[in-house]
Amino acid sequence: MQSYEIELPYCESKAIITSRENQSADIADLYCTCTNTKECGATFVTTIAFKHFLNPPRKDTAQMAASLIKNLTKTEQLKSCHVDSSI
Repeated sequence: MQSYEIELPYCESKAIITSRENQSADIADLYCTCTNTKECGATFVTTIAFKHFLNPPRKDTAQMAASLIKNLTKTEQLKSCHVDSSI
């Protein structure tokens, strides 16, 4: 598992995520501990949420394309496979 750090707004030190509690498929509470133990030592919970894809996963894109092609007539399928070499 990869390690992530976030900055604590109070002391601007790095905080380590010590555990995670999923609230749903897209939202999780992150339990964090400040690494500045001498001056701060705070522990806190922050929430992270998935917002949207910039590029959808390749598997989803391929499945979507296959589904669209499957719904075309045979003639439309043949036309969609034609590659214009003049481009």
